[in-house]
Amino acid sequence: MLSATGLVAQEHDTVWVWNAECHNPSMIGIRVRLDSTTLYRNSIPTCRWERGREKGKSSFGFTPRRALVWYGYRSDEGDSTKKGVGDTTAADTPFEIDLWQAGGEVDVIELGVTATAQDGLHMNTIHVLRPGRRSRTTLAPGLVLETWPAAGHSSSRFPRP
Repeated sequence: MLSATGLVAQEHDTVWVWNAECHNPSMIGIRVRLDSTTLYRNSIPTCRWERGREKGKSSFGFTPRRALVWYGYRSDEGDSTKKGVGDTTAADTPFEIDLWQAGGEVDVIELGVTATAQDGLHMNTIHVLRPGRRSRTTLAPGLVLETWPAAGHSSSRFPRP
């Protein structure tokens, strides 16, 4: 399997996983914000473990007070370069955001992200989470997902499997 960074991981390899059972996990901060407002913030336990231990997932809802313009899922490819083109959702449209581990590789976690409203899916993408450094993905203009290494480790809340 080829990762987003080009390094190959086999089924038996040790890869990065998001799993509450990690022993002495490396905690990763996650934040989703719209403009200057934080919509979601959490810390997730990650560790290097066998690929079959990829279990992480989370979700949250939000209702933006302004319209959002989505590019690249429902809109035509290249729309992000054309002014005024894209998949626009009205202000006050409720959304559900789902986050899950889509893949684990030797150097990254591939974090799946979807944004769904009552009329269907508006975004389906991958955020490349690098456990040792900050990463940022723009989901829609002003809607940003960020991950970073959180301070310290936590071994007491997450028992050894």
